[in-house]
Amino acid sequence: MRNKVMVVVGLAVMACFIGFSSDGYAAETKHMHGDGAPMKMHHLHLLMTHGLGMAAEGSDMVMLAEMKMTPSVDTLSLDHGRHMIKSGKEVVERALNGPEMKGLHKAGHGDDPLMKYTHQLGEAIMNVVSILEKMSMEGPMAGDMMTMHHMHIMVNHALAMAAEGSGMAMLGQMGMAKDADKFSIEHGTMMMKDAHALLTEVMGGKAMTEMHEKGMKMDNAMMAETHKLGEAAAKVIDLLEKMPSAGAK
Repeated sequence: MRNKVMVVVGLAVMACFIGFSSDGYAAETKHMHGDGAPMKMHHLHLLMTHGLGMAAEGSDMVMLAEMKMTPSVDTLSLDHGRHMIKSGKEVVERALNGPEMKGLHKAGHGDDPLMKYTHQLGEAIMNVVSILEKMSMEGPMAGDMMTMHHMHIMVNHALAMAAEGSGMAMLGQMGMAKDADKFSIEHGTMMMKDAHALLTEVMGGKAMTEMHEKGMKMDNAMMAETHKLGEAAAKVIDLLEKMPSAGAK
């Protein structure tokens, strides 16, 4: 009987401790980081950049399959790549139009500068994802076609770098680990800068210049798609580099 009583008392104490710890942690987190609109929009930014990263990686898998180097794996790569693009697009759409966003608008934040930025970023990301979703993969995978597909993969990599870098910068700005926040912001900023430099080199470097000099102009469908993707990617990366901090009003 005594043992049963001790067990009951112990469980009750643990329940109180767990409840106190959970509530205390939530209260402390709210005190430190806030639960206002800027923080909620920053979390939506993280969801949008995550969706962008999914779409970029999915696009790479589709292109890899279309290179037809491993017939036994290509179908799986193609199907999963298309699934990732679709899923990434759905994440971005949910962040832009879901109940969380509607709640922010209903609360009167529709005209906030950070809200305007959020929609501008979301529209730019959706544009990139739509281009990746519709990009033609038809044609012989050799010569200039192969070169351009490798460029697309590098553009996708630049987008993924910028997305991850912005996430690290945002994490640091949230001020949850003061001894690591500065490094997180600095490294995230560096990743976005490197992504911008990579994109600039891909779109204006030696390989692109040589193709144009050989007569590969904008009337070529794949070249036109390549430049369209590059321009859309540049807009997203530029917006990510200019993202306001979580403390923006």
